[in-house]
Amino acid sequence: MQGALKTGDPAPNFYLTGHDGKTYSLNQFKSKVILIEFLSTKCFACDMVIPDINQIHEQFSNENLMVIGILFNDEVEDINKLKEFSKNKVIKYPLFIADVKVKKLYNVYGFPNFVILDEKKQIRQIYRGITKDTFGLLNREIEKILNKGGQ
Repeated sequence: MQGALKTGDPAPNFYLTGHDGKTYSLNQFKSKVILIEFLSTKCFACDMVIPDINQIHEQFSNENLMVIGILFNDEVEDINKLKEFSKNKVIKYPLFIADVKVKKLYNVYGFPNFVILDEKKQIRQIYRGITKDTFGLLNREIEKILNKGGQ
Protein backbone atom coordinates (compact mmCIF):
# COMPACT_ATOMS: atom_id res chain seq x y z
CA MET A 1 0.00 0.00 0.00
CA GLN A 2 1.29 3.45 -0.94
CA GLY A 3 1.86 5.88 1.91
CA ALA A 4 0.68 9.46 1.94
CA LEU A 5 2.24 11.78 -0.62
CA LYS A 6 4.79 14.19 0.74
CA THR A 7 7.08 16.99 -0.37
CA GLY A 8 9.76 15.69 -2.74
CA ASP A 9 7.66 12.81 -4.08
CA PRO A 10 6.99 12.60 -7.81
CA ALA A 11 3.41 13.69 -8.53
CA PRO A 12 1.26 10.74 -9.57
CA ASN A 13 -0.14 11.25 -13.06
CA PHE A 14 -3.90 11.40 -13.58
CA TYR A 15 -6.37 12.35 -16.27
CA LEU A 16 -8.56 15.43 -16.45
CA THR A 17 -11.50 16.55 -18.57
CA GLY A 18 -11.34 20.19 -19.65
CA HIS A 19 -13.98 22.80 -20.58
CA ASP A 20 -13.47 21.72 -24.19
CA GLY A 21 -14.45 18.13 -23.39
CA LYS A 22 -10.94 16.90 -24.17
CA THR A 23 -8.98 14.63 -21.87
CA TYR A 24 -5.62 15.81 -20.57
CA SER A 25 -3.04 14.14 -18.37
CA LEU A 26 -1.03 15.88 -15.71
CA ASN A 27 2.13 14.76 -17.50
CA GLN A 28 1.09 16.75 -20.60
CA PHE A 29 1.75 20.04 -18.81
CA LYS A 30 5.46 19.98 -19.58
CA SER A 31 8.10 22.20 -18.00
CA LYS A 32 5.66 24.27 -16.01
CA VAL A 33 5.41 24.93 -12.32
CA ILE A 34 1.84 23.88 -11.49
CA LEU A 35 -0.44 25.05 -8.72
CA ILE A 36 -3.24 22.51 -8.36
CA GLU A 37 -6.30 23.53 -6.39
CA PHE A 38 -8.61 20.66 -5.45
CA LEU A 39 -11.96 22.25 -4.74
CA SER A 40 -15.60 21.39 -4.20
CA THR A 41 -18.85 23.01 -5.28
CA LYS A 42 -20.05 22.75 -1.67
CA CYS A 43 -17.01 24.37 -0.06
CA PHE A 44 -17.37 27.80 1.53
CA ALA A 45 -13.60 28.08 2.13
CA CYS A 46 -12.99 27.33 -1.57
CA ASP A 47 -15.26 30.23 -2.51
CA MET A 48 -13.30 32.51 -0.17
CA VAL A 49 -9.94 31.84 -1.86
CA ILE A 50 -11.09 32.05 -5.50
CA PRO A 51 -10.10 35.77 -5.70
CA ASP A 52 -6.64 34.87 -4.31
CA ILE A 53 -6.15 32.08 -6.84
CA ASN A 54 -7.41 34.33 -9.64
CA GLN A 55 -4.82 36.90 -8.56
CA ILE A 56 -2.00 34.33 -8.56
CA HIS A 57 -3.13 33.13 -12.00
CA GLU A 58 -3.05 36.69 -13.37
CA GLN A 59 0.14 37.72 -11.56
CA PHE A 60 2.14 34.81 -12.99
CA SER A 61 0.37 34.57 -16.37
CA ASN A 62 3.54 35.54 -18.25
CA GLU A 63 5.72 33.23 -16.21
CA ASN A 64 6.24 29.51 -16.17
CA LEU A 65 3.25 28.83 -13.91
CA MET A 66 0.03 27.01 -14.68
CA VAL A 67 -2.85 27.22 -12.22
CA ILE A 68 -5.45 24.48 -12.47
CA GLY A 69 -8.59 23.95 -10.46
CA ILE A 70 -9.89 20.41 -10.12
CA LEU A 71 -13.41 19.35 -9.26
CA PHE A 72 -14.40 15.69 -8.95
CA ASN A 73 -16.87 13.70 -11.01
CA ASP A 74 -18.94 12.78 -7.95
CA GLU A 75 -20.07 16.46 -7.89
CA VAL A 76 -19.59 17.74 -11.43
CA GLU A 77 -20.65 15.09 -13.92
CA ASP A 78 -20.23 17.01 -17.16
CA ILE A 79 -18.53 20.00 -18.76
CA ASN A 80 -21.71 22.08 -18.76
CA LYS A 81 -21.76 21.96 -14.96
CA LEU A 82 -18.03 22.76 -14.97
CA LYS A 83 -18.57 25.83 -17.18
CA GLU A 84 -21.56 26.96 -15.10
CA PHE A 85 -19.60 26.66 -11.84
CA SER A 86 -16.64 28.54 -13.35
CA LYS A 87 -18.88 31.35 -14.62
CA ASN A 88 -20.95 31.65 -11.42
CA LYS A 89 -17.84 31.81 -9.22
CA VAL A 90 -15.92 34.09 -11.65
CA ILE A 91 -12.98 31.68 -11.87
CA LYS A 92 -10.34 32.94 -14.29
CA TYR A 93 -8.02 29.92 -14.23
CA PRO A 94 -8.74 26.66 -16.06
CA LEU A 95 -10.99 24.16 -14.32
CA PHE A 96 -11.00 20.43 -14.93
CA ILE A 97 -12.96 17.39 -13.81
CA ALA A 98 -11.04 14.44 -12.36
CA ASP A 99 -12.20 10.99 -11.35
CA VAL A 100 -12.84 10.53 -7.63
CA LYS A 101 -9.96 8.01 -7.57
CA VAL A 102 -7.63 11.03 -7.70
CA LYS A 103 -8.88 12.03 -4.22
CA LYS A 104 -7.33 8.88 -2.82
CA LEU A 105 -4.21 9.23 -4.96
CA TYR A 106 -3.58 12.73 -3.56
CA ASN A 107 -5.05 12.17 -0.08
CA VAL A 108 -7.73 14.81 -0.61
CA TYR A 109 -10.05 14.51 2.38
CA GLY A 110 -11.20 18.10 2.71
CA PHE A 111 -11.28 21.24 0.62
CA PRO A 112 -9.54 23.22 -0.61
CA ASN A 113 -6.26 21.37 -1.05
CA PHE A 114 -3.32 22.95 -2.85
CA VAL A 115 -0.40 21.05 -4.35
CA ILE A 116 2.53 22.87 -5.92
CA LEU A 117 4.60 20.93 -8.43
CA ASP A 118 7.92 22.01 -9.89
CA GLU A 119 8.87 21.68 -13.56
CA LYS A 120 9.94 18.07 -13.00
CA LYS A 121 6.50 17.22 -11.56
CA GLN A 122 7.88 16.81 -8.06
CA ILE A 123 5.68 17.82 -5.18
CA ARG A 124 7.16 20.95 -3.65
CA GLN A 125 4.40 21.82 -1.22
CA ILE A 126 1.02 20.55 -0.03
CA TYR A 127 -1.40 22.83 1.78
CA ARG A 128 -4.68 21.57 3.21
CA GLY A 129 -7.44 24.06 3.93
CA ILE A 130 -6.91 27.80 4.13
CA THR A 131 -5.07 30.15 6.47
CA LYS A 132 -5.37 33.87 7.10
CA ASP A 133 -2.80 34.31 4.35
CA THR A 134 -3.32 31.53 1.82
CA PHE A 135 -2.42 33.96 -0.97
CA GLY A 136 0.88 34.93 0.68
CA LEU A 137 1.76 31.33 1.46
CA LEU A 138 1.18 30.12 -2.09
CA ASN A 139 2.67 33.25 -3.64
CA ARG A 140 5.96 32.96 -1.69
CA GLU A 141 6.36 29.27 -2.54
CA ILE A 142 5.68 29.85 -6.25
CA GLU A 143 8.11 32.81 -6.32
CA LYS A 144 10.76 30.65 -4.66
CA ILE A 145 10.41 27.86 -7.24
CA LEU A 146 10.24 30.21 -10.26
CA ASN A 147 13.17 32.35 -9.14
CA LYS A 148 15.44 29.42 -8.37
CA GLY A 149 14.60 27.49 -11.51
CA GLY A 150 13.00 24.76 -9.44
CA GLN A 151 16.05 24.14 -7.27
